[in-house]
Amino acid sequence: MNLPQSLPALFYSVCKSPDTFSWHYKKNGAWLTFSNQELLFRLKNIYFAFKNSGISKGMNIALMLKNSPDWILCDLAIQLCGAITVPFFPNLAEENFLYQKQDSNIDFLILESEEFIDFDLREKLSLFAQIIQLEKTDLVRQNTLFLEDLISLNTNMDSNEKTSEFEQAIDSILTNSLFSIIYTSGSTGFPKGVELTHENMLSQFESLQEVVSLSQKDKALSILPLAHIFERMTIYFLLSCKTSIYFGDDPKQLAILLKESAPSLITVVPRLLERVYEKIQKLTITTPYPKKFLLKKAIRWAQTHDPQKPTNFLGKIYDSLIFSKIRTLFGNNLSYVISGSSALNKNVCRFFLNAGIPIYEGYGMTECSPVITLNAEEKGRPGSVGLPLKHLELKLSPENEILVKGKSVFKGYHNLHDKNNLFFTEDGFFRTGDQGFLGENGQLYLTGRIKEMLKTSTGKYVSPTPIEEDLCKSSLITSACIIANNRKYVSALLFLNPEAAMDFLKIPKEEFQIEKALQSKRINESLKKLIQKTNHHLNHWEQIRRWVLLPDTLSAESGLLTPTLKVRRREIEKQFIEEINSLYLE
Repeated sequence: MNLPQSLPALFYSVCKSPDTFSWHYKKNGAWLTFSNQELLFRLKNIYFAFKNSGISKGMNIALMLKNSPDWILCDLAIQLCGAITVPFFPNLAEENFLYQKQDSNIDFLILESEEFIDFDLREKLSLFAQIIQLEKTDLVRQNTLFLEDLISLNTNMDSNEKTSEFEQAIDSILTNSLFSIIYTSGSTGFPKGVELTHENMLSQFESLQEVVSLSQKDKALSILPLAHIFERMTIYFLLSCKTSIYFGDDPKQLAILLKESAPSLITVVPRLLERVYEKIQKLTITTPYPKKFLLKKAIRWAQTHDPQKPTNFLGKIYDSLIFSKIRTLFGNNLSYVISGSSALNKNVCRFFLNAGIPIYEGYGMTECSPVITLNAEEKGRPGSVGLPLKHLELKLSPENEILVKGKSVFKGYHNLHDKNNLFFTEDGFFRTGDQGFLGENGQLYLTGRIKEMLKTSTGKYVSPTPIEEDLCKSSLITSACIIANNRKYVSALLFLNPEAAMDFLKIPKEEFQIEKALQSKRINESLKKLIQKTNHHLNHWEQIRRWVLLPDTLSAESGLLTPTLKVRRREIEKQFIEEINSLYLE
């Protein structure tokens, strides 16, 4: 694969090639289709609209849009202006919103509409010198222009002069130029701005194509936020494969989107797969006999069978009667379900692999653009995140920290240039902060975060992530937070899943009361057994001595989860300090 020098150059070369592909977007219940030629024409319009509005070289531009073809086209148009895209999540906590704006010195915002963002953020829109809004509304701020109005001012887009100017903009972008500053999730304080170049992004595509084989005959479904580097990279990778894409902007509609698009590939975060898994488990309660008996047996088999071993006679029966119906829910056309962002529960992974759903779990970081490892032939190893991409070097430090080096690894954080050397080893390897070990065939297994190692007041270290993942195997728990830092023993905050509690207690939704569920003897006895089972595999200083059950108030909007649904440990400890202190009373 001959790498183009920039992402706009990639887009232009693919759109101009004789091969055809299309992007699809669902609006008002109907799918809109854009051919590669229509996408190229739209990009030209947006580029000249942005340029004429004042976006120019060296500026940092905030992008806050729904998932759609226009997200990517606006991203490319910003790059063509010589500016740098700074993606903003629509559900950012206010403090992070203001921090990112200030840290990147942003005056321009590309916005879907005011209704798209949280109410508390709308009053902050006056802080921007200029807003370009995609959705036209009656409410007009003094600092707001509408994209379609700007586009209408463009004329003769197919003229030789316009085409020449457009191509010159593409040629002017250097491979080592920044294309984006992406703020990390900030699970332990304010986020850091990761500076990524065109080379960082493009350099991984050849390695990925050796693992994920796609063409213009395939289709992909995109449902994760494009503000996240994982999904954004996926779109550009699919572009390099000339694969058609269906853009969905509501993961809650996943079942419908899968049925309508019948994709070959979909990228997911573990929580999406876990929700599907929970719904399948719920069927064991609502399904009448004798089907209930068969379903329970099939689920149990899929949870325990080694997916690397041939399917036995029972498995073939379950596949015919049960698993084939599950595959229908996924569109019956899947070749790749790529899971990233955080660790996938081993039981969930094993279940889907045995049900014939091709799960490819990987590992990455924003700083690595983001893919570091991906399961290929190793996809049948639940718990492993696969082998390093071929262009990367990966090794472990004496403390088992994962160290990585290669063209897709960033050079440093925005505005931290005097400290960036601290994040790299003397021989140029990036310190990921994650711990792991290598299997017999070189596949990587993650064991926790070095930065999240908790130290008890007795001097013992506790890695919270594996314990929390083990606790969340119970459908009754949506999230768990281990407490141990400077405490004499380990405790846990458990957050109750109300839907699972309703099913567990067999209480209709209209009669369900969360306060009573939290005090339920049956639920607390079940969780007591869960704690005992988890403790059985832990060293005595890691074992959970006390715990408290709480209603699930964790969300990105509350500031207790990152936009990618990771626990913000410090914020949780602040908000629930009284509950935590009660766990350490004599």
